[in-house]
Amino acid sequence: MVTSWPRFLSRCKSRLSTLARSLFLSRRRWQAKYFAARQAQRELQETLARCEARCQQVERQRQELAEQVARLQTRLKQPRPVSLPLGDPPPGHQYGANLMTLSVNLGRELGIRPARRAMKIFSPG
Repeated sequence: MVTSWPRFLSRCKSRLSTLARSLFLSRRRWQAKYFAARQAQRELQETLARCEARCQQVERQRQELAEQVARLQTRLKQPRPVSLPLGDPPPGHQYGANLMTLSVNLGRELGIRPARRAMKIFSPG
């Protein structure tokens, strides 16, 4: 809303009305700026609220993941029994085929007496 000041001044009846009109227009311009700034502030507040909600959600996820990591680490620290694939014993035998193969191979590599001690580690029975 750009107007020529001399043209505007020539239409006014008095200097007081010119001053009043000038103040009125100035107030409208500042009011428009205020409303624009107020709208921008509302948008920023909404964006801030969304960001804070997302931040809280991410923090909850981080805590859940940290708890899950702690549980998995405690599970890893616990000793796990070694399970050898010893196989099922055939009918009429006491030990499975895989255990027999293991004992024969240990006897060939280590010798009979050390293989016996090693076998006691695997099967204390």
